[in-house]
Amino acid sequence: MALQEPVTKNILIDLSKIEFLKAGYSLWEDSGKSQAFDYIAVEDSNLHISPTPNKIITKNIVDFDSFKKQVSIQLLLISKLISGIPLLIGLYSSGKEISDLTLYRRHNISAISLETLRKLLQSKEGSKLTKISKFAHRGGIFVNISQDLLKERRKRLHLEMSIISNLTGISRHTLYRYEKGESFPKIESFILLSEILGEDLDVPIQIFEVRAENIPQETLNNYKLPRSKLQKEVSDYLADKEFSVLWFKSEPFDGLSEPNMEENLNIREKNSFPILTGVATPDESINSVRIQTIESLSKFLKKKAFWFTEDENISDNTSIEDLSFKILHISDLESMAPEEFFKLIKSGKIKK
Repeated sequence: MALQEPVTKNILIDLSKIEFLKAGYSLWEDSGKSQAFDYIAVEDSNLHISPTPNKIITKNIVDFDSFKKQVSIQLLLISKLISGIPLLIGLYSSGKEISDLTLYRRHNISAISLETLRKLLQSKEGSKLTKISKFAHRGGIFVNISQDLLKERRKRLHLEMSIISNLTGISRHTLYRYEKGESFPKIESFILLSEILGEDLDVPIQIFEVRAENIPQETLNNYKLPRSKLQKEVSDYLADKEFSVLWFKSEPFDGLSEPNMEENLNIREKNSFPILTGVATPDESINSVRIQTIESLSKFLKKKAFWFTEDENISDNTSIEDLSFKILHISDLESMAPEEFFKLIKSGKIKK
């Protein structure tokens, strides 16, 4: 896909959205107000025919080097909580245009080019799938190879390490590291090996596999800190009801709430979480943009949402268009027993 310079972030977002829409995904975005992501792409699970995940939380960045660690943690947490896969889409890395069909990683999040995204989304199950076996690492572009196939092919052809080393110029020590899986060849070395041992030595990389990030407990604790008096009240009352909240900055929701005892839930109940949580500011009404945004996202993700307020004019069972979105006065949350709150989550009604 040829791109004219310069390409701005907004252009990149529009181009990547087009690729998802052509592949049968629905999109949700919040007019660029989210710090962690640009939009969420969800494919109809009943029509899922591509090898890509059916829920992808995307961040478009012209240059991957500008992607900050703190934003990556927020993106990873949100993606995990809403059961999606985070993905970076960009054009440059270290001042150079990124390579096609090559995996880059930034803070344990997969990062690919717009062209790679297009090819992945066009790849269909049951046909020849797009294979990504190249990855960027410090020092260049490397190829993910099968050490077992490399060893088996070399022995079948009765080739000593010294012979391969003489033919390719790759040291025997490096070749041993390839066979042990301790190192991977750069593209140039891979081509030389392929000429001798065959072109199918490379194996696909699990590009949508999220590597576990060891987020320091201190960092995680920061997301448990409320940023207003009302958020603090909500946190305390929800804690009494065996729920915890992670609070986010610059997101369409204020927090994401989950039960602390998930092992006691059945599969259907687990799919109801997390709860999208919004907390009103003193001057916000039921018609605020934020409350409508949370309702829209709640419907898109098929997740429940709650809006907590101190407005005395708000009914304790106010809802928008009879959907699952609930607006609760803080006094209702205070007086509600844990069992009653959990029943409210499942039924959407408050028992009087």
